[in-house]
Amino acid sequence: MNDKEFTDELFKRMYDLGYRKAEIESGVLFFFNGKRELLNYFLPRVMVTSTCFEGKHQLIDIGEYIGIVDWSKVPVDTPILVKDDYDDKWEKAYFAKYEDEMIYAWNNGRTSFSARNKDDTFIWDRAKLAEV
Repeated sequence: MNDKEFTDELFKRMYDLGYRKAEIESGVLFFFNGKRELLNYFLPRVMVTSTCFEGKHQLIDIGEYIGIVDWSKVPVDTPILVKDDYDDKWEKAYFAKYEDEMIYAWNNGRTSFSARNKDDTFIWDRAKLAEV
C-alpha cells in the first residue's frame, strides 16, 4: 500500500467514524468533527510522513477529499453524471434539486431555463459531479 492508498483508506474510515475535518500542524495530521477544535494530543492523529500530504499547515475537508458531495449545496443547473443501478453507462444531465435524500436532474438534458416546468425532472439512483 502506498501513501496515497493509505491516506484514502484512512480518510474513508475517519469519515465513517464521524470526523469531517483534518488539519496538519507541526508534521502531525489531526482529525476532528465539524468546528475546528483546539488541536491537542487527545484528538486522533497520524504523522504526516505516513500520508500523501506535505508537512505544510493546511485544513482539509475529509468529505471533499474522498469525493462525497453535499447535494444540498449544489447549485441548480450544475453539470452532473447520472445513472440507474441497472445501467453501467453514465449519462450527462443538469442538477435540478435534492429533496428527501434523492437527487433530481432535469429531463432530456434540459436546464431550469429550458424545462417545461419545475417538475420536469427525474430521480436518479446514482449521481456525481461532472468534471467540465
